[in-house]
Amino acid sequence: MSFLIPAAFGLAALAGPLIVLYMLRSRRQRVEVPSTLLWEQLDLPVSSAVPWQKLRLTPLLILQLLVLAAFVLTLARPFYTQQTLLGPHTVFVVDTSGSMAMGGRLERAKAQALDLIGDLSEANQVSVVEAGPQPEVLVAFARDPELVSDALNGLVATGGRADLSGAIRLARGLATPDRPTSVLIFSDGGDAPLPEEPVAGADFVRLDDIGPNLAVTVWSLDPSTEGTTRGFLQVSNFSAEAVSARAEVTVNGLTAGFVDLEIAALADARQTTPIDAGPGDIVTVNLVDNADALSLDDRASLVVGGGPDRAVSIIGSGSPFLGALVDAVPGFSSADEGPADVLIIDGGALPEIDRPTWLIAPTAAPEGVTITELVRNTAVTYQRPGEPILDSVDLSEVAVAQAQVVTAPRWLTLVRAGDVPLILLGEVNGQRVAYFTFDLTHSNLVVQVGFPILGARILEWLGGGSAGEVSSEPAGTPIAVAAPTAPVAQVTLPDGTVRDLTSGTAAFVDTGQPGVYRVDYRAEDGTLIEGPVAVRTFVADESEGAVRQIATGGGAIAEEEPSTLIREWAPWVIGLVLLLMAVEWWVGHQRPGWSRRRSREGTLAT
Repeated sequence: MSFLIPAAFGLAALAGPLIVLYMLRSRRQRVEVPSTLLWEQLDLPVSSAVPWQKLRLTPLLILQLLVLAAFVLTLARPFYTQQTLLGPHTVFVVDTSGSMAMGGRLERAKAQALDLIGDLSEANQVSVVEAGPQPEVLVAFARDPELVSDALNGLVATGGRADLSGAIRLARGLATPDRPTSVLIFSDGGDAPLPEEPVAGADFVRLDDIGPNLAVTVWSLDPSTEGTTRGFLQVSNFSAEAVSARAEVTVNGLTAGFVDLEIAALADARQTTPIDAGPGDIVTVNLVDNADALSLDDRASLVVGGGPDRAVSIIGSGSPFLGALVDAVPGFSSADEGPADVLIIDGGALPEIDRPTWLIAPTAAPEGVTITELVRNTAVTYQRPGEPILDSVDLSEVAVAQAQVVTAPRWLTLVRAGDVPLILLGEVNGQRVAYFTFDLTHSNLVVQVGFPILGARILEWLGGGSAGEVSSEPAGTPIAVAAPTAPVAQVTLPDGTVRDLTSGTAAFVDTGQPGVYRVDYRAEDGTLIEGPVAVRTFVADESEGAVRQIATGGGAIAEEEPSTLIREWAPWVIGLVLLLMAVEWWVGHQRPGWSRRRSREGTLAT
């Protein structure tokens, strides 16, 4: 035990005057007499007091000395030091992957993190990073426990994989030169090593709660020869005992049948079932009466595809690359006859835009765009980061012989060569428009590996939610939502929640919840225009709930200071003082309750 104010022990000298007072007290012999009438006529009082008495250790003196000692101890402020994971600046990296929903892992992680934030101060600050499919800094350099508590309590497990590497990079980015920064990782570790291991300046809190689990690991829909839809279901048993399972199949929320399965221990069971569902119907399978350790993987949804292809008409030069692209993209076909759903204008005059249109170096600019000049021999220097259309597309080797220099303040620029926009997204007359400021034949884009991917995504963006199959990706994958200008987009989440997005938003990233997402566009008059429909699925690998130790290295991102906290004994010592004072009062007042009881007992005996 150590003391913050050791000089307070000097007050222990007050024990001396207290003892002197006890030695100076007059001591008279107590004698009981029948009456005091014999002393009423006496003129002089008779006293047998002796000024100085031999010190006698009475219970009252001992109690008063103990009260004085406890009081002095309180003023000296005794304390002890305690090791803590909370340093001058600690970044909580909290895993919210699907496996963290198993057995209450995430709840235990939040409880442990909340236990650490009671000592937040100017000296001990906390940041919180969510390690989900899309890592995010929730709180930075917080000194308010309530702020950190709100961020932690708001965390929910997703259905996707955790990007722990990205989250750790975000945590390191919060390091500042003025204070040491350490990282505290709350995770089950996942099933694969991290590139950063051992993670320097970090500590790892492993969450390994586990329990029996059944999971829908495969759910697919295909058209059958009978004109109905055929569903293929696989349920996996991750427990050591054979179980029976029942799955309910619903179409647009209405029960369409049940599937019964017998599943061996640590094995899979598969079954095919016919479903009366057509294009656009939402078909969901859900394990019923299944109380296992992980509920997120008990349900899966899909949207029946197979609707009519979107017809695409190519007007202008008609590059053979464009024709081959249209024929290769699922959900699209060349418009040989009849009206087209999507137009591709390959050079030439600008037509009236009354449907989704892909403009490739037209001679006149569309509404909202102004052509100022031409530039020659340029190369790509910028791709918009995080843009779903450009995901996994590398255009760094693209060179352009000639491009239009345009100004388009309300259009979204995806690709630039210096300050010259090359690929833009916008809207004309309420229709989506993709605008290439250069001729494909005057560039090497069409021979790049990424061209088929880029072209397919532009067609899918133009086609919106009606184009071909509904996209089905792992939970956490962003959804392209956007015309970059009005109308405003809104997204309906699987739980029915509606989120309004700001104008110009190109992607919706909060897709950690497995299920069906619907995107609609609200026009200025309030009417809703249907947009894309997307499915986000639970990542099957997370159902196993794999646990492993993440290797960490000592030290901190900056020079580390000892991570200790000072804990004072004051509450306990003050409680002791109050208790001793109560006992001293009871003894000093001749134990009133005890004396009255003794008196009553004597009266009854008489």
